[in-house]
This record gives sequence, structure tokens and C-alpha cells, in this order.
Amino acid sequence: MVTEGKRRGELPSSTTKTLNNVTVRMDDLTDDLLLGILLRLPTAKSAIRCMLVCKRWCSLIPTRSFIARFKTHHTSEKKKFCDYDAAYQCPPSVFMRTEIEDQEVGIILLTPNVEFEENLYTLEFLPEEEKFVAVKASCDDLLLCLATDENYNATNQYICNPFTEKWLLLPPPPKRISYTPRDDSAFSGLVCEPNSPRRDVQGQEYEVRFRVLQFTPISEHDAYMDVYCSETGEWNEFILSGRQYDSFLNVVAFDGKLHWYNGSDVVAYDPFNDGQTIFIDGSEIVLSRSDPWINRSECLGTCRGFLRYMRLQYATVGDDDDNLSVWELRDYESRRMTLTSKILFDNIICKDPDLRHVSMSSLRMFAPKAAAFHPSNKDVVCLFLFPHFIFCNIQSGEFEIIRLSLYEKDEYSFKVLPIALPWWPTPVSTIP
Repeated sequence: MVTEGKRRGELPSSTTKTLNNVTVRMDDLTDDLLLGILLRLPTAKSAIRCMLVCKRWCSLIPTRSFIARFKTHHTSEKKKFCDYDAAYQCPPSVFMRTEIEDQEVGIILLTPNVEFEENLYTLEFLPEEEKFVAVKASCDDLLLCLATDENYNATNQYICNPFTEKWLLLPPPPKRISYTPRDDSAFSGLVCEPNSPRRDVQGQEYEVRFRVLQFTPISEHDAYMDVYCSETGEWNEFILSGRQYDSFLNVVAFDGKLHWYNGSDVVAYDPFNDGQTIFIDGSEIVLSRSDPWINRSECLGTCRGFLRYMRLQYATVGDDDDNLSVWELRDYESRRMTLTSKILFDNIICKDPDLRHVSMSSLRMFAPKAAAFHPSNKDVVCLFLFPHFIFCNIQSGEFEIIRLSLYEKDEYSFKVLPIALPWWPTPVSTIP
């Protein structure tokens, strides 16, 4: 029972109650008791609002200990994600492994921290008629998904946010006939407008502008580029020729632009600036010779706000020059990829004390492949060694094998896409 009426302007922190003839004020509670009450707030948004109550609450709520307890309290078995990560601008850095499979199987988000946590997210929220779904591209927390029939013929494309379970069905792009059959997973791109606001001061969601790019080679040096515009809900076609195209490694969203390696340069295409194209000098990356006995695996990605390129190169029968190399774009003004690390296979050994005799050279027969860059540790890269991932520290020369427990399939794709949660989950709205 409240012993005295609540005066106008009185803050909740000073509320008094009588329990067994003992007057208890919120301000009299210990920090532990107060935090125990606050962590039961229904959402992260309500917790953020409570920071405005008083200085004490403002000092307690944004602490790491409270955030950890809040996440634990609000995490369920089905959804191993809490919007507190996004609300407090301290998102987890995750990799995503994808495959064409039933939506119920879903996708794995692998957080490359000390424990290498695994979380399983399903795509069940997409329409029920979609039985086979592949994730083709990612940007921030949005995914570009391609649905196919039992014969792997494309049916629909979706933009979705697996954390909020919101999705948007895209209109069908123009039908194209490819000049040569290739892995079409390298020919899709998704990019959001940089520095786009997610919410206003009243908490209302903004519509985030994004572009979907779909590439179809029509000759040895030319390709169609179909671009979907989120503001108009329509596809527009362009032609890439010569240095713009030539070949693709993979398409990476970075700084509001889409990047790909064309065999000699890294191409940066800006769909939000009239399609401006920048060529980043890749002369240090270009191979001096092509050898059929040399296996090469390459990857373009980002780490800590830098564009990076990785190459594994090793001979079929073994060679003294088998190596893992990393190049980096220091800034757009230099427009040049610079070699930052090169380490020989013989110098990369297993981190496990019982397996120190195992080097990367001994794993050559299993055909390791470049998969991704660690999102926050520039010294660590992610490789794929069927059916496991390898996290390799290119400075210490140690690697460890990560065995995914959530998947028990004999075969699955090793394609890895990054997810970087923005300060607030990206809204997905309907076509205008």
C-alpha cells in the first residue's frame, strides 16, 4: 500500500511503500535488489528509458554486468539473441554458415569469441511454401535469400532480418542467360546506405535504403548488373565491361559500396552515388604465373573497418613456399592493396598441446579453403577444412579446429557470410 500520494513530478525511484509497518523506498534498496527488479523489464527499449529516471539508474543500467544478466534473463531456447546487444551498441561479431536446405534446419551464427559460441537461427518465418532457401548475401543484419524448388530452380528472392523475423518479397529480376556456368553465389550483392538512421528520437523506425545487385556474365569480359532499388521497388539494368567485370571472386558490402576482385584490381561500386566506380590497385595480389599443380583459395572481406584480401596457396605434393597471405586497403586515397602478412604452412601449427606436431602442411591433403576474416581480430582468419572451421592466428602461427555441434549433416556448404549488428535492428518494410 502506498503511504503517501505520488506528487506531480515525483520520480519512480522515490516511491515509498509500507510492508509490515516498515516504510520502504526504492532509493533504500541495495544495488543488487534494484538490479534484480530492473532486469525484469520487458524489453531493452524499456530499460533504456529507465536510464532517464535518475542518475543512479543511469549508472547501473548500462554496465556490462547488468547487460549480461539482462541478456541471460531474456534469452529463450528458441531465440539465442537479445535486442540488448543492438540497443547498447555492443553487438556480437558473428559469422554465418549457409546452405540450401529446409527452413527448419536454418543457419548457424558462429560468434568467434573465446568459447566460439554457436547459435542456430531458422528461416521458418519465411512463407511456408518455400522449402529450399539459400542465403546469398548479407549486409549488417539483413540477408538476401534465394528460394528454389526441388530442382534448384529459382522461385523467389527475399530480404529478411533473422533477428526480428521480418521479411520482404522482392519482385522477380529480369531473366538472363549466363555466358558460362559458374558458382552463382558469387554473383549477388546486398548493400545498405551508410550511416542511415534506424530510429528517430520518438523511437519510430526509418526506412533504410538498400540495393540488391545481381550479376550475369554475357561474354568473357562483360556482364549484366541488375540493381534493385528499395525506394522504387524496381529493378534497373546496367552493363559491366572490361575492367569493371572480367571475373569475380566474391562480392563484399563495405562503406556503402559493393566490392569484388576482377583478377587485377578490387572494384568498388557505389550504387548510392550514381554508380560511381573506383579501381583499387591489386598489382601486389596478381599472380605472376598460373600453375595447374598449385591449389589456390581466395577470399575478400572486412575486419575492423578495413577491406582485406586473403589467399591460401599450396602445391598438390607440397612445396617450401606453401603459404597464407593477407593484403589490406589502408585507405581509399591510396587505392592500393598492401601485403600485411605472409606465413608459411610449415610455420602454422596446432594450438592443442597434444597436437603440436600437426602443421598446416599436414592438412594440405584435405584441401583447406579461405573462408572469412575474423570481424574484430586482425590477426585471426577463418579457414574451412571439411567438415570443420579453422581459426588461424597469422601472427602467433597457431590454429585451432572448431567442430560445429549444431549440424550433424555429412555435407554442407562452407560459404561464410558476416553479420554485423547495427546500433538498432534494421527495419524491413514493404514495397512502396
